[in-house]
Amino acid sequence: MGSPALHDMMFLQHVTIGKRVMNEAVWVQEGYDNIATYFVREQLRALIDNTMEAILGSPNKIDAIHKKTVEYNEKFLQYAKSVLRLDLRKLTNNQLAVIWKKWVNLLIYSHGYALPTTWFVDSDGEDFSKFLIKKSEQIIKEQKSKLNASEVFSVLTTPLKPSFAFIEENESLKILQLIKTDAKARKIFLQNDVKKIKVDLHKIDARTRKKIISHYNKWRWVPYTYVGPAYEMEYYLEVWSGLLRQKLNITKELQQMQSKYKIVNNRIEEIVKELKIDKKTKHLFDIASDIIFLKSYRKDCWFHGCYVAESLYKEIGCRLGLSLNQVWFMGFWEVAPALEKGGFDAGILNERMKFSVLHQKGEKGIIYTGKKAKQFLSKLNIEKVKIKKVDSLEGTCACPGKIKGIVKIVNLPEEMGKMNKGDIMIAHTTFPSLVPAMKKASAIVTDDGGITCHAAIVARELKTPCVVGTKIATQVLKDGDLVEVDADKGVVKILKK
Repeated sequence: MGSPALHDMMFLQHVTIGKRVMNEAVWVQEGYDNIATYFVREQLRALIDNTMEAILGSPNKIDAIHKKTVEYNEKFLQYAKSVLRLDLRKLTNNQLAVIWKKWVNLLIYSHGYALPTTWFVDSDGEDFSKFLIKKSEQIIKEQKSKLNASEVFSVLTTPLKPSFAFIEENESLKILQLIKTDAKARKIFLQNDVKKIKVDLHKIDARTRKKIISHYNKWRWVPYTYVGPAYEMEYYLEVWSGLLRQKLNITKELQQMQSKYKIVNNRIEEIVKELKIDKKTKHLFDIASDIIFLKSYRKDCWFHGCYVAESLYKEIGCRLGLSLNQVWFMGFWEVAPALEKGGFDAGILNERMKFSVLHQKGEKGIIYTGKKAKQFLSKLNIEKVKIKKVDSLEGTCACPGKIKGIVKIVNLPEEMGKMNKGDIMIAHTTFPSLVPAMKKASAIVTDDGGITCHAAIVARELKTPCVVGTKIATQVLKDGDLVEVDADKGVVKILKK
């Protein structure tokens, strides 16, 4: 998946800034991990600076780009769903190649059309976030208000459109309500053994059972990210069973969810009125709100597309005599020609699976493996971050609040088990599979930064204090450290090592 991502970075930046200023990127792959991605610093800064100029100088143009991005993602989402309904085995190689080309083309446009605003603008110093926080501080000072700048920034940039996660949770609670009000279903779901619940599903009212199966089919892709796996039915059965035993007030939860966006909108209107924020300034906060929504939305559409691509890749692998894992390591430009020719060298893919480097220059990508990959990297002047002994870390406020707690480093789903309720979750970056751990955290801190990062988006949903963009939190902090997170100031203070 790295190859279309790097391609769209180069191919579509002109949509936002009117020209190409970034022309080169390097993606390093070891096994199934993208261990590094490098850009030319001058080119990266030029893209960020030009994007900031576009946002501040042509906000209406940015609105149009964001609207078009939603349309591309809708098309990609619907096309991916249509691919799921196809019997791929009945297609010729050429027909399969046509489907692949359309799939990857929609992926490129849906992911890359607004990439300068939805990712790059806050990727190296959180330029847009810091601009808006400073703007908040300035307005508060002018109006002699007692409001907190971090809260103003957080509220005014909160999206008023529901995310996929919000919609799924709402629908899941409604199913839980059906289970709770059906005596037979409730009895079955109160069993501690998920396997027994699954075996007994046929005993449940047909309407409720149909909704359970439908929910599973509709949403099982959520944790998939790039290479899976998706949720199995047992995951949802365990969630509903656990919530039922906790005696959750479902009606109250649903009412709170239904009123969430109205409450946020009312708060936005109150702040705008109290601070006398003009339309031009409010427009900039609205753009930030759109960026936050789009970051999550287009990423979810991509992850859904990857979930669908698994069946597509399996069929492509069958035609080419390759495994699913091998097909994953093909450059996107190699797939259709391989189908048309009827083969691809498996040895090349096996080498890429060990260690490889994708060098994107303009719209052309070259993949190096083994010694050539290491030689290529050795010639690069790669900037190294020097880690100094510190007693505090600085980042950007993603969601305000102040809390003390014990550090737990969680970068992978298999590390989530060590999270206890109230721990401070520290991560390089976050993604959907880590949400269960994020829900336990009393605060979240990441190396990665900006209002558009996943951690910032989820923290706002959960109303959990969050500091992003510290760059070195995962390298400085260790499990068991005691820290104080002052998200209002974007500071993490180390109290005890």
